[in-house]
Amino acid sequence: MMANTKQVTFDFSGQVAVVTGAARGVGRALVSAFARSGAQVVAADRDAEGLAETCEPFPHAVHPVAADVSTPQGAQHIVSAALERFGRLDICVNNAAVAPHTALLEETAEVWDRVYAVNCRGTFLMTQAAARAMIAGKHGGRIINFSSGASRRGGPGAAAYASSRAAVESFSRVAAIELAPHGILVNTVSPGLIDTQPKPLPPVMAQALGARIPNLPLARPGESDEVVNVVLFLASDAATYIDAAVVAVDGASSAGSRFSGSVVDDDIRYDWVTGRDAREEGRRFSNDG
Repeated sequence: MMANTKQVTFDFSGQVAVVTGAARGVGRALVSAFARSGAQVVAADRDAEGLAETCEPFPHAVHPVAADVSTPQGAQHIVSAALERFGRLDICVNNAAVAPHTALLEETAEVWDRVYAVNCRGTFLMTQAAARAMIAGKHGGRIINFSSGASRRGGPGAAAYASSRAAVESFSRVAAIELAPHGILVNTVSPGLIDTQPKPLPPVMAQALGARIPNLPLARPGESDEVVNVVLFLASDAATYIDAAVVAVDGASSAGSRFSGSVVDDDIRYDWVTGRDAREEGRRFSNDG
């Protein structure tokens, strides 16, 4: 089943946005969407080559910054670039994350710490640096952090990633409370399976996705634009009373598996509730008559 993604339009003219994790996938799509909506954008990533590809279509509206969000210097460099290049900061989208999967008994402290450094510390550092700039600018702002559906369900190999995403959700709620007096709204977007995997798929990943996708409620992965539309909405004037929210963009996968199309209840214990015993007695009486 293919998505019927509609083009959603917003106007961010005169606003400046920072997008991290901008070298590929959802991050690249976000940069494009903000630029096409009139914003000036700082696109940040560690991958300078991928970053150049993201920014190439927008030589005047998008400024690339190669930096590591997991360091205080990197986060400050990104925010300072927005202020120096465009004079202000209105929107910060903290999309940068890493998601290596390793069996729990084989996980190393070094990998665990690196996942948390990017996913949690990076989100904290970017939120802090962006909020300071927004407060100094005295015009409020929007900070949109990224979580994942993995934060709400267990999955083999995802101990570091899933728990780091849950930590981002909790952190974002605290940030929303503290920054609300400054007119800064902080929300979290939590995507499910989005079609940003490498092509062609590695064999093991292809096998796993082949088994998983048919069981998703919509029987398909999401597309980058379906996440982008939600982020732009949260950054827009249409979302002025949404704060500390975690918005799932997962096609109901966090709610359950694909519905078979029929509901059958042959448990007789609750016939007294449903009235099935009386209906069956009535049908028998009608047939006997």
